[in-house]
Amino acid sequence: MIRSRTIAFILFYTVVAAFAQTVDTSVYKQYVFINKELNRIENDSTSLSSLYEKLYQLEQTKKGRVNIVHIGDSHIQADHFSGSIRQKMQRKFGNAGRGLIFPYRVAKSNEPSSYKTTSHSTWDYKRNVFYDKPLPIGVSGFTIESSDSLSEINLLVKDQPGLGYAFTKFSLFHEKGINNYDITVCDDLNCELKTFRASDRTNNPFVSVASFDKPMRQIILRSKRTDTVNQNATRIYGMLLENDSSGVLYNMIGVNGAEYRHYNMSKYFKDQLSYLNSDLVIISMGTNEAFYGRLDKDLFYKNIDSLVMNIKAANPNTSVLITTPADSYKRGRKGRIKNPDVKVAKETIIQYCKDHNMAYWDLYEVMGGYGSMGKWYLAKLTAKDRVHFTGRGYQIHGDLFYSAFLKGYENYKKNRK
Repeated sequence: MIRSRTIAFILFYTVVAAFAQTVDTSVYKQYVFINKELNRIENDSTSLSSLYEKLYQLEQTKKGRVNIVHIGDSHIQADHFSGSIRQKMQRKFGNAGRGLIFPYRVAKSNEPSSYKTTSHSTWDYKRNVFYDKPLPIGVSGFTIESSDSLSEINLLVKDQPGLGYAFTKFSLFHEKGINNYDITVCDDLNCELKTFRASDRTNNPFVSVASFDKPMRQIILRSKRTDTVNQNATRIYGMLLENDSSGVLYNMIGVNGAEYRHYNMSKYFKDQLSYLNSDLVIISMGTNEAFYGRLDKDLFYKNIDSLVMNIKAANPNTSVLITTPADSYKRGRKGRIKNPDVKVAKETIIQYCKDHNMAYWDLYEVMGGYGSMGKWYLAKLTAKDRVHFTGRGYQIHGDLFYSAFLKGYENYKKNRK
């Protein structure tokens, strides 16, 4: 999450990928520093009413789909926090698929445990925090590109407890045009199932779709040169995995070190985000803005507004819910010290949400407020940096958020006319 390259990615790999299925937060009663009384979605009665109604119809009829997009930084890229919420949502409302993924491993970064990508080819890569480097950024906040006409990526999805993530529909976000290779989709037996023509921009300028007669767990993407004069590269922005079931499709967009401004500066982010047709966008950022020096509240507020406006431009009917950053520490002269700027960040987010009648979840106060990260650390719920969390810590975050969300939803049902 922090931009410095000196922070090792082992912090992300060592987080346990197991998540409890329960949402009974009373199991955390030993963690007396958690403020359960504050655990609710604020400002949701009108701002999330259309979303709650769509979930209600889904729950009653078992038909349809609710699309959720969760945007954030390293807490989201590793998919520990967002993955916990996805599993709980899908167990209650139905599983419409794994959702948006990116081949992070191919981009030499950490990858969620629910799928695996590999490649023996050479790929250039970029994440949106390095905005001054070549390669445009799309929906995932990451981009990979290879000039190898024989480049390939192997994708393998993994089931989670009680949830199967085999897919019958595969959408590839990629660069199209005369200079780009075609891409073939093959199964694990090397049978060619579909060819994405780079020249075909008919339905969507960035997206190609393959549908399968049977659920797939593994596919191979291969570059294919059909024009020796013009084609010179394959560029990939993301992949979307869906099945034929009704339920929740919970998409994850996370970038280590990301801030609001980085998504705002991503060239194709807004255009490609529209394809996800979101009913709800959850934004979880703010820690990185508060980590370096003094936080500029006015600029931070403007960056929040810019991202929300871009999201609304991509999906005008979507609801937006913002989570405040967790309390955290930063480096001081004598080691790790409390970071007061995180409180400023959370207060700015809340003010923005109140100004724009937008829902928010105050993780900062729910986890115990200023200095509570030290208590989470002593309880062995955080990494040594006291910025990231352990598997248990992220599991608690997911349980708390889902419990708060479910509380709001059940209250909507109770008062529904």
